[in-house]
Amino acid sequence: MEKENRRAKITKLLLTDSFLHLLEQKPLPRITVKDICDYADLNRSTYYRYFTDPYDQMTKLEEEIIEEMVSRIDTRVPKEKQADSTARLSLAVKQILDYIHSKKDMFRILLSNHGDYNLQKDILTVLAEKLFSGSIQSPANKSLLKEYIFISTGSFGMIYYWLMTDTQADTGELTEQITQYCLKILQE
Repeated sequence: MEKENRRAKITKLLLTDSFLHLLEQKPLPRITVKDICDYADLNRSTYYRYFTDPYDQMTKLEEEIIEEMVSRIDTRVPKEKQADSTARLSLAVKQILDYIHSKKDMFRILLSNHGDYNLQKDILTVLAEKLFSGSIQSPANKSLLKEYIFISTGSFGMIYYWLMTDTQADTGELTEQITQYCLKILQE
């Protein structure tokens, strides 16, 4: 994929900001291309250069988020053989929390009632793939899969609460809490 020039990046950023502003106000089905372009003060032809419709824009935004999360985990969390699983779990959770915190306003909007629930599912899938790397897909590990589902949805609930209530807990404190809850469940 070619690197985008500065003007294209700025235009896409403007369209994304407009889209998020509107998504904060109303649900995705009520957002139109005209609304986005009016708010961004851009032509619809410019919009169609990057997206086909608001649903496509949402999908591309979610794909970009997941790509950034995967990249962050891949570059900063040691591979399975290089570190113990507790350290890997803690570091992966910390990387995801730091990323979410760096874009907390966007995540508040995307995870709100007007957002799309696919993002939560995609984040949970990334965690499963990075932390359990195939072991949960084996038929012999149905119990591990159930535990992962329980842990991940509970952890996501904690992250959601932290994000939506704007608590003063830092990412390190929340990482420690989530890691400890995960270890308690997995060790029983």
